[in-house]
Amino acid sequence: MVYILIFILLAPLTSVAKDVVRYNISKEFADPKQDYYIALLRLALNKSRDQYGPNQLIENSFDQTPQGRTLEILEQGKLLGVHWSMTSIQREQHLGTVYIPLLKGMMGARLFLIHKDTAASIALLNSPVQLASLTIGSGIDWPDTAIYEKNGFDVVTSVATLLPKILEEKRFELFPRALHEPWTELAHIDNAVVEPQFAFCYPAAMYFFVNKNNTRLKERLSFGLKKAIDDGSFDKLFFSHPVTREAITKAKFEDRQVLKLLNPNLSGHTRDTLFNPRFTWQPIHQCISPH
Repeated sequence: MVYILIFILLAPLTSVAKDVVRYNISKEFADPKQDYYIALLRLALNKSRDQYGPNQLIENSFDQTPQGRTLEILEQGKLLGVHWSMTSIQREQHLGTVYIPLLKGMMGARLFLIHKDTAASIALLNSPVQLASLTIGSGIDWPDTAIYEKNGFDVVTSVATLLPKILEEKRFELFPRALHEPWTELAHIDNAVVEPQFAFCYPAAMYFFVNKNNTRLKERLSFGLKKAIDDGSFDKLFFSHPVTREAITKAKFEDRQVLKLLNPNLSGHTRDTLFNPRFTWQPIHQCISPH
């Protein structure tokens, strides 16, 4: 008995391994929106601590890296462990997908940045259907681009960083932005205004993506986000964070004339998720739900 006790006392203590989670952050082009996703990432990890143990968040900066390239880095699984992005069928096939819409479907509620010189002519439109006669600007690697093209729009594409300059040059008329996006961007685009009366609405989700082989992190984030939904802390963050709170207040989405678009690049899993009111912001749920 004495020898057993000594052995136990001398045996090395084993520490619980931490989940190391690397994420991308922009430093050179600091984007206020990323603070919301990082806060949500921290919330999911904290809510899953009892089930999965401690974690360590490490930021890696990939400034001037297009969205598509960042997801390729994530797919390689060495420099990044998680990234947030709008979904598509292709992305869900190549990456591990956490099927909880981070913006509660708000990614598919779109306002328009326009050049102030075109504001008067757009104000003469009396139906959102007439928006189809206008040219759209969209990112060359954005899932939204395929949505606009499939719905019959003439789309001017470029890398995301050049789109504000192209709008300034009036080479397209509408720059669709999710509800939380245009307000900070206005300060960096000369002669741009937010169009006041129209909007797009289509089913779209912003997800956390992980490397395909990292099933533990995928399951951990899903567990943590669902727990946050159940205990109300997800909604508390969504409705109180400056980025999303101010977007809802300023956009006045429910007062706008909305053109509903089809999203041909939507997986069945994402469609079912977005049609579930548990996961979506009520105004966007009303807009996209089948009737």
